[in-house]
Amino acid sequence: MNTFIKYLKILLIPIGVVIISPLIIGLYNLLGPKTNNILVLILMIITMIISGYILGVKSDKRGALNGLIFGSITSLIFFILSLLFKNNYQINTIIYYLILVVSSVVGSIIGIQKKTND
Repeated sequence: MNTFIKYLKILLIPIGVVIISPLIIGLYNLLGPKTNNILVLILMIITMIISGYILGVKSDKRGALNGLIFGSITSLIFFILSLLFKNNYQINTIIYYLILVVSSVVGSIIGIQKKTND
């Protein structure tokens, strides 16, 4: 139960970024729509690395596995949300979710390494 609560607390970071960043980027619509999509992708990669890092620092061992679980849960939640909004699915969508999972794993590995070095 304690790990479930840990995942939920860290999950608030990417969900907050998903909600807030498109609003801010759309508000200052200085760039084109494709550039906005790339900017949101970059923000999500950074967010997933940071979330994975936090998870890795809080984990005792198996940082890559924790990052994989966290990235998969996050991607599954985003997938379900996008199903509700009836987005079209293409290969780009699958690649996007895989990038999020890999970013989470990388951040978690960095976090567990940082913890073991200290």
